[in-house]
Amino acid sequence: MMYEQQRRAALEHAAEHIFSMGLGDVAAQMTLRNMQFGLAKMHYVQAQFGDPPDAAFIATPDVTVTRNEARWHAGIGYGGKITWGHGDRPYAFLDVKPNCCGMLVGGLHDLPALADVARRLDAMLGDHAELEGVAIDWDIGVGNHFVDVLAVEPVDPLADLPPWCFVLHFSGSELRAENPLGMGLYWDSSAELRRRMQVFETPWGPCRVLQGEDAREWWEFFRRADDFIKRRRLMAAERLFGEFEVLANLHHQGLLGPNSVVLGCQDTSTGGIVPVMLRESTPGYLFRARPNLTDDIIDVLAWRDRADRLGVLDHLREANVIPHGAGYMLPGISHLAQVHEFNGRRYYEVEATDGGVRIVLGTPRDLTYAYRGRRVILSSVEHGLGRIVARLQPLYVLKA
Repeated sequence: MMYEQQRRAALEHAAEHIFSMGLGDVAAQMTLRNMQFGLAKMHYVQAQFGDPPDAAFIATPDVTVTRNEARWHAGIGYGGKITWGHGDRPYAFLDVKPNCCGMLVGGLHDLPALADVARRLDAMLGDHAELEGVAIDWDIGVGNHFVDVLAVEPVDPLADLPPWCFVLHFSGSELRAENPLGMGLYWDSSAELRRRMQVFETPWGPCRVLQGEDAREWWEFFRRADDFIKRRRLMAAERLFGEFEVLANLHHQGLLGPNSVVLGCQDTSTGGIVPVMLRESTPGYLFRARPNLTDDIIDVLAWRDRADRLGVLDHLREANVIPHGAGYMLPGISHLAQVHEFNGRRYYEVEATDGGVRIVLGTPRDLTYAYRGRRVILSSVEHGLGRIVARLQPLYVLKA
């Protein structure tokens, strides 16, 4: 009985470290509940290291489920920033699985024909390209990866933007295992990471951690990987479009420092332009990034007292996040009813919209998915995460 009380208290402590700007739909409900388990595991490890159990999750308006099963089972959601220090904690959590996924926005002064870009894409996919001795896997068309061409409709009259642009969205799948750049990004793809990691058996399942020099080396490897993927996006854009103006080139699924990671959102700390893309046939948006969250927004959200008590107020003030997209929604599912735990595994009981049918599932991967719409954009504006400078009207989309 005492063990169960302690376990529940730890989950409640984890829940206090979740600060959500989410829309409250069932995808957000499931994710925030799942993150309780992930943060509880991180807190358990932090306590083992003698640090305050203060890992926190700042959820952006697009917070949603992840289709990566290993990440989900580890208690990690999507659409937010996880912090566990200010860069001074000598350990890193591998279960977050950063992969450098990001978007390149390129400005165009001439609109290319769809057939021409499709022909170039087909040629690029078959050319067996390499960069720094790494065979490139373009992964365009995998999951929600794409090439969009759009018309730019300025909202800010002072914005000096070209009439058209493209958006390339893909990740770094060829860097998940060991590679010429280093040890790899994913613990379940890299034997080297599995050799170096320490596995903590927590009350909510294993938590995979790198410590000391290994953690520092992984961070340095990530920086090389991120630079590689940025250059790979540029390489693809040059082959597809020739001359263009770089408006943005940044990841939304990766480390920001030794003790923080963004998953499905973008860093706004350095300003500039950031894209927020919705659905194929729905306008995207370019935002002028700004440091956030402000004290006024923190007060409006009634987070100040709790964050101050937990010692994470600075993490909120330095959130600097904005969504990268709308995030998944789960049509046909009305709400999360409860979470079951059997033999160390978690099952989510949800209720269908029609007929009140209950569904129990271990992972949301095989549910029917759709994408949210402009509510994410409006919420981002309301929370002061950035300022809209242009609307992007879709003209055509390519997926290999």
